[in-house]
Amino acid sequence: MKLLFQSLSASALLLLAVNAHALSDETTAGVPAAPKISPTKPGFHVVVNGGMTYGGDTIATAIYSNGDTATIKGGALMQFGIGGLYQFENRPLALMLSANYHFDSVSGSNGSLSFSRFPIEVLAYYTGKERFRFGGGMRFINSPEYSGLTQNATFENTTGVVAEIGYQVAPQGWLNFRFVSEKYQLKTLTSSGITYSGAGTAPYSGSHLGINFTYEFQ
Repeated sequence: MKLLFQSLSASALLLLAVNAHALSDETTAGVPAAPKISPTKPGFHVVVNGGMTYGGDTIATAIYSNGDTATIKGGALMQFGIGGLYQFENRPLALMLSANYHFDSVSGSNGSLSFSRFPIEVLAYYTGKERFRFGGGMRFINSPEYSGLTQNATFENTTGVVAEIGYQVAPQGWLNFRFVSEKYQLKTLTSSGITYSGAGTAPYSGSHLGINFTYEFQ
């Protein structure tokens, strides 16, 4: 009797498993497949991008009346740009040129602190893997300067190196993860109306990690 009960129980469990598997197959079959994202069309595309970055040395620290502090970093905080991308037709290669505005700022009731610069980026991408692209290149940073409440500083124009991995999240949209290596040499420091030379001072690191979104107009 016990053996018969065990046999019936095993049969019932097997039947439930088969029915569950059949139900699962039927449900999966009824769900439409995710649409395949087409690669970037060959030719020229206008692109816009925007994102956040973090890293670099501390350039200035703001101290609020309640004791809180906030820092201005050489590799922070937000970057926006516009440019053009050319996707080659017969080879997995794309080239992008963009003009960007990169800045970090904090503010209070009595004013604000900011560090801004204008990078021009020239990047090349390998686009032979579906939904991914791997790229790198140079960025040429123009007019880097710090603006504070009682001090202002200018830095020498400089160059940086960019490495980037992009993932295509939409037919015309890319999510990009990047690393940038760059340094800023102080040119002048103005404090209380007196300007000092920054020659010979140690450079500030502007190296940073970042994530941004690029939209390609067809």
